[in-house]
Amino acid sequence: MFENMRVKDVRSVIRYRPNIKKWSARNRKDHIVGIQLQGSAYHRFSYQEFVLSGNCIFFLNQRDDYDVEVIDATEAFSVHFTTYDKIDTDSFCIPITNTSEIEAILHKAENAKGAGDELKLLSLVYQLCAELERIRQKTYSPKDTRMLAAKGYMDIHFKDSNCLSKAIKQSGLSYRRFNDLFKHQFDTTPNRYLTDLKIEHAQLLLDAKSLTVTEIAEMCGFSDVYYFSKVFKQICGVPPSKWK
Repeated sequence: MFENMRVKDVRSVIRYRPNIKKWSARNRKDHIVGIQLQGSAYHRFSYQEFVLSGNCIFFLNQRDDYDVEVIDATEAFSVHFTTYDKIDTDSFCIPITNTSEIEAILHKAENAKGAGDELKLLSLVYQLCAELERIRQKTYSPKDTRMLAAKGYMDIHFKDSNCLSKAIKQSGLSYRRFNDLFKHQFDTTPNRYLTDLKIEHAQLLLDAKSLTVTEIAEMCGFSDVYYFSKVFKQICGVPPSKWK
């Protein structure tokens, strides 16, 4: 996809929060790569459509016209650039679990753009595109059926204390091999994936506002409410008692 790409100009590094619900992108001059930080929006092309939602990386090919309809208030962090030659790959979006690497590169690119450091900025754009390509190839490569089965089991039984040990046992793999394969397939460790499932479930229960934090911690598979509160704050930025 980006292997032979030659960047001509990095036109902007921006955080975009649209204040309109619908718009059309026609005859654009720039390719756009980045990540959707929050919210969601339909993107309709002549040949495909997808929902760009929180923690989705994306590439919007300059040649592609599309229409956007915002579902929830959105914010994106992206780089707009031109190339000497056309890029053949279709526009795409891919949800990812760990966004830290992508966001770190974008922050550095934002700083380089602000400082007028064109060489560093160019290097960071190539780095960003290489990371997107790595994720894209992994996403569209055949999945290990053992990992798919394990992930499916974890999706259902994440609240059980022995969920991970049972998933590993069913796979017939050692813990280390299971961990390596799971991380390769899904770009996150099995422990982090389970934690994310628990916290997402906790957010839904907290939104209901009819349960105590202690009750929610237990229902999400945390035996210690203090540990639950610590993990929740690490991931969500606020303790569960302040979640809205």
